[in-house]
Amino acid sequence: MKRLTEVQIKEMTARIKARRVALGFTQESFCEAIDLSASSYTKIENAFQKPALDTLIRIAKRLDLSLDYIVFGSEERKPSKALDTDVLKVLLESTDADTLLSASTFLAKAAKIKKS
Repeated sequence: MKRLTEVQIKEMTARIKARRVALGFTQESFCEAIDLSASSYTKIENAFQKPALDTLIRIAKRLDLSLDYIVFGSEERKPSKALDTDVLKVLLESTDADTLLSASTFLAKAAKIKKS
């Protein structure tokens, strides 16, 4: 699987921004909603930085969009119960080991919260 191109990253961030604006979030209020610094989010939204996997998951959940739609612009905008393996492969291949560990920790905590 190939890494995302610069054009694909710009298209992805445009989808994120469009949905954020459509939901009435300012950058500041959205950053608070996803627990991310304003400077980090601005870099992501302006395609200067690729979002880490855990950040992308938080963005998708808050915007109520599927990862497949955010990353690839697929027709299915709503998140599905099962994540597409191709989406996960692309995200995992473009993520460093420390970020994967952070994402794993985040997901484990989220699973515990969901069970309670």
